[in-house]
Amino acid sequence: MLREEYKLSGERLPGLNPVAYGQEKCAPGFRVDVPRPYWLLHFVLSGKGHFSTGSATYEVHPSQIFVIRPHQTHVYTADEKDPWHYLWVCFDSDIDLSELLDVDVITAPACGSIFSACLEATGLDSGKREFLSGKLWELVSALRRLREGSAERLSPYVVGAKRYIEQNYMKGIKVTDIARALNLDRSYFSTVFRRETGMSPQQYLAEYRLERAAHRLVAEGDSVASAAYLSGYGDIVNFSRRFKAHFGTAPSKYREMILQHEENGHAQRK
Repeated sequence: MLREEYKLSGERLPGLNPVAYGQEKCAPGFRVDVPRPYWLLHFVLSGKGHFSTGSATYEVHPSQIFVIRPHQTHVYTADEKDPWHYLWVCFDSDIDLSELLDVDVITAPACGSIFSACLEATGLDSGKREFLSGKLWELVSALRRLREGSAERLSPYVVGAKRYIEQNYMKGIKVTDIARALNLDRSYFSTVFRRETGMSPQQYLAEYRLERAAHRLVAEGDSVASAAYLSGYGDIVNFSRRFKAHFGTAPSKYREMILQHEENGHAQRK
């Protein structure tokens, strides 16, 4: 098993700010399931494995990227017979990437060279963060070109639904409200959304709210009550129950868990 992980220190960069990068040639069955407050992209070089977001599970192969969003519940596991070897980069962002990275798995063989180039930062005496930020912008550019040239574009109804949720999740909206905003029959809208995303609109809305609440707890330092209210939950008891079911821990403990994980990771790299 090969593992190389490099965590960056120094002043945060605006725009796309790299946090860590590395590669891992996994042992059979190697499993990761800890949510993080950052974007995390893996590019599979060889082998295969399974990636699950809780609502959908994928078998991921070479030349594919699997996308983990900030605070997203996930599990990824190396295949028992042909475990994967992947490159990865972890970053936070001041720009909205929700539309560009709105699918869980992206087939993008042309992006492999960008991920490989990230490892070149290890040999730099200075400017590592700026070098990696440049590679992240290059990756965003490549993914945008791939998306615009892809024949498999999302239905405008799904794009519109996701945009509506992003703009209104903090309110008490329901699936009926989303369908009405798109001038669609609720049943038809739900069918189209599930067919193209692998989950129901209700599941997507619930996960989006919980992930935004997790972001508020960690990145903004909000109280549990404030995070619940600002994410569209009027009932804190219901919010706490759903949060624990989704993330595996109570919201009051989530921030502590994330910070402890980051501290442990830092200690292991020393």
